[in-house]
Amino acid sequence: MIRTIIFDIYDTIIEVERHANADIVMDRLRAAGAAPDRGEFLKLWGEYYRRAELSCEFRTEAEIFYDRVAWLYGVFGCGDDPRIAYDATVEKSRQRVAYPDAAEALAKIKTKYRAVAGSNADNAPLTAHLSKCGIELDALYTSEDLRIYKPKPEFYRAILDAEGIGAEEALFVGDSHLEDVEVPTSLGIRSVWMRRGRPIKDYGQIFTADSLTELAEYLLSI
Repeated sequence: MIRTIIFDIYDTIIEVERHANADIVMDRLRAAGAAPDRGEFLKLWGEYYRRAELSCEFRTEAEIFYDRVAWLYGVFGCGDDPRIAYDATVEKSRQRVAYPDAAEALAKIKTKYRAVAGSNADNAPLTAHLSKCGIELDALYTSEDLRIYKPKPEFYRAILDAEGIGAEEALFVGDSHLEDVEVPTSLGIRSVWMRRGRPIKDYGQIFTADSLTELAEYLLSI
């Protein structure tokens, strides 16, 4: 029986503008005289973060982001101060808001289940976003607290241990087919994929939802 719903936060509960931070950095590079190809830049941008996630050396999201900006400045021969771009992305992130149905849907889900966060995030911005949007969860499990990132299996096992539940008692909800569906499923944790308009695909999820309202309706029916 499912007892605890583990929610990814960004692009699941809190809306994130796609490539917004990357675009800020790319604009700063261009203003400083560099001319990165967008496709090449986004490829490097994503690859750096994936390497950081899987590294044995833990760094916070803030540290990874700043280091990534500084590294890309070096790649593209930019002498500008990377902190300017970094600070601009921090300011941009403060504008993030929850999906319109988030608070109501989560309140309904919590009448039947324990609802917790399982997010690759630093504590301070995550807490600030949830508070600003009026989102209350029963517990927050972040990469900063756990000192590890999804998709490493230890991330999910740490949450199960903290909740005192087995894999069969948990359900993971998120937008990433790898981090929020495929890896949890491989560990025996059922999952829901928040596709939000993307083409339906089977990654092993037990349900596919386009909105948190749709998710709530499903969870209250089982």
